[in-house]
Amino acid sequence: MAPVTTARRIVDPAEARDAMPAAAAGEDGIGKSLGDRAYDQLLDRMLEGTFPPGTLLQERALAEMLGISRTPVREALAKLESEGFVTRDVGRLLVVREVPMQELMEILHVRTILETEAAGIAAGRIPAAELAALRALFEAQLAGSLPDGADVRAADDRLHGSIVDAAGNIVLAETVRSLRRRTRMFNLERLPDRFVPGCREHLAIVAALEQGDGTAARLAVAAHLESTRRGILAKLELLSAGRPAG
Repeated sequence: MAPVTTARRIVDPAEARDAMPAAAAGEDGIGKSLGDRAYDQLLDRMLEGTFPPGTLLQERALAEMLGISRTPVREALAKLESEGFVTRDVGRLLVVREVPMQELMEILHVRTILETEAAGIAAGRIPAAELAALRALFEAQLAGSLPDGADVRAADDRLHGSIVDAAGNIVLAETVRSLRRRTRMFNLERLPDRFVPGCREHLAIVAALEQGDGTAARLAVAAHLESTRRGILAKLELLSAGRPAG
């Protein structure tokens, strides 16, 4: 069976599988499909440098490594390709794409420009009932134990989606959603320390929107995205520090 190869090294699927936690080798977690688990495992290896840029990603070898069928692996690869983490070379083979830190920072910069503008426009436009529901959602998350990552993502998507939709610009809304997908890998599992600050930042945004204060809403969104940027930078630097040389 062909291994996953790169110009620098050969990844042995059996060796990689042995090093994985049991749950990652095919046991489906609550609320998370095999495709989602495969996505998480492959993205982790890309971010950590186990699969460096240029690594060939072959469905069969990856399925053997993860201990699952090729279908969820195919789903994971399709998602990674849509988010720009893998690309196709001249032979149509999937390879890991280098995503420079600068590119991620530029994405967050564009998000800040667009989302702060959207927040200023959205202030006073989002129904009070929706804002009350969002407030209750984030307050409940803060009051409880660490929630499921899918619940956190859903709440985050709901708030940011409500803002860009209320701005009334379809192109802006579609652009923001596309950019958010490209930074979604930095989720609760990878940035657990951002959970409590993130909830509080979301509540500050909701408060400004409830008051219909466009200036305060812009500032709250900008502060939230700056904190997100700092969290991502810290995580990438930590991963880089632990990455083997060569």
